[in-house]
Amino acid sequence: MIDSLKKYPRVVAVALILAATLFVYAPGLRNGFVWDDTALVLRDPLIRSWRLLPEAFGHFLFLDATASDFYRPLQRLTFTADYSLYGFGAPWGWHLTSIAIHAAAAVALFFLCRRFLSHGWALAVAGLWAVHPVHTSAVTYIAGRADPLAALLGFSGLTFGLSSLERPWRAILAAACFFGALLSKESGVGFLLVWFLILVWQRVGWHTFGRWALLSMLVLWSYTTLRSSAERTRPPAPPQTPATIRPVLAARALAEYAGLVVFPRTLRMERDVTTAPQATYEDTVRNARLREYQSLLGVLLACALVVWWRRAWCRERDAALWLTAAALAWLPISNVISLNATVAEHWIYVPSAFLFLAAALSLRATFATRPAENITPRILPALRAIFAVWLLFLAVRTWQRQGDWRDQRTFLERTIAAGGDSARMRMNLGNLEFQEGRPANALAHYETALQRAPDQAMAWLALARVSMRTKDLSRAREALAKAERSPNLAPDILITRAAIDHLETGRDSGDLLRQATDLQPRNWPIRKRYLAHLDQSGRTAEAARELRDFLRDQPFRAESWQMLGTFLEKLGQPEAARAAHGQAALRDVRLTAVTR
Repeated sequence: MIDSLKKYPRVVAVALILAATLFVYAPGLRNGFVWDDTALVLRDPLIRSWRLLPEAFGHFLFLDATASDFYRPLQRLTFTADYSLYGFGAPWGWHLTSIAIHAAAAVALFFLCRRFLSHGWALAVAGLWAVHPVHTSAVTYIAGRADPLAALLGFSGLTFGLSSLERPWRAILAAACFFGALLSKESGVGFLLVWFLILVWQRVGWHTFGRWALLSMLVLWSYTTLRSSAERTRPPAPPQTPATIRPVLAARALAEYAGLVVFPRTLRMERDVTTAPQATYEDTVRNARLREYQSLLGVLLACALVVWWRRAWCRERDAALWLTAAALAWLPISNVISLNATVAEHWIYVPSAFLFLAAALSLRATFATRPAENITPRILPALRAIFAVWLLFLAVRTWQRQGDWRDQRTFLERTIAAGGDSARMRMNLGNLEFQEGRPANALAHYETALQRAPDQAMAWLALARVSMRTKDLSRAREALAKAERSPNLAPDILITRAAIDHLETGRDSGDLLRQATDLQPRNWPIRKRYLAHLDQSGRTAEAARELRDFLRDQPFRAESWQMLGTFLEKLGQPEAARAAHGQAALRDVRLTAVTR
């Protein structure tokens, strides 16, 4: 065995990384679809068939949900593969793919580290990164797959790029990887920035730098062309944080991330470093005090990182290189620009890898500059023991964390219990209670959400719907009036008002449903309601005409073709109905057997 370790060190290292990753994430194979998996997996019509691959590159994410700025066709491509293999009845397959991509990313990190460290050090860095529990929201959560996918391609691009300095033809492979990282997640552009940082650090000649400038322009031009040609609905603007507050939030975020990296005792999807109102006045005051201390700690950590960088510059410049790379990767999510959150665990997926590499280089340099007879017998064994215990703690924590994502209810309740008791989590828990037929419980969660965020229009709309279900129509109208402050919800408000009017007066609600459809003519869930209403009102022929017009614009939805087939069957047109169902089967591989 020892001889094998010495003879095939890379094979053994890769095997250890894969085994460790698969082991700590194995409990996640029992999990289902949660959170944004509903929109990005269960409701995305573009992942149902390989024939829709061009459409996958022609649309942003969240096609039938709240619009986004996320253009990630490679993530959608992996979802298409999973749907073809597993459908929706075997979530374990989807989780296995995510775990495998993360394991592959850890292996790619190992080969990147190997360019700067020995096998042992490189294995330690990649293994630590692979099992660290802060990454569970990027790995265990299927919709978070963009991070591992971008990391796999980005780390590979950096490794091929370094190799291209000796074998120039590998620059093509590196450029292809950087392009893939961009198509996986927008932050993939950071790998290109890090690569140019490396080129400057390596002091390459102008010929090499110029070649890479051309390749990078080609990559960015190709990505921009694809992104700008894709169909996109402008998303709601994120809340804008005043410029004077952003440095304070950045300091707090730095302290928050440092705590998550060193001792991730409490992990959750919903994190916030603002002084937003809490459940009680006492909690609000306690949180404000905590954030003051966190701001101070963040400033001290920033100063410590500057000192570390200066010492690394003097002793081990490669450590300074990767510390700079970590800063570049962290800067976009540091609160310097306004995002849809102040902190998110999966955002440090890539920065933490560069940070671990920088730490390993600094430690190696420290040991190399001290006399071996003084440090080896006393300090080195103790450090190894501490690292082993810490690594074991992290692995166990990752194993435990998998259960937090078991199903939607478990995910929401454990997030709230772990400190993520936000308006958004309460509102989603209320939605779950409402769907499961417990309107009283839903009402309580919506009221709690509105205590946290009185201006949350979605919560007011949800409150209106549950009040309508409990026949409290006056309260439903009052809540609906408050939801009208958000113009983005106008179609949903019209649909809810139509339902309330129908309950109160019994009159036909088709006019309001028609208005909602006209406000967002490309929104399939809204149009589907209107078409169903036409069908139920005995106007099936009109519904079929409307649906045919819609399919000329969006022919990629299997569900739309299925509905058309149903309408045509009711109209006594069996041949046309069979053809419509055939079109549905072409757009959903899981319907092929039904067609035959």
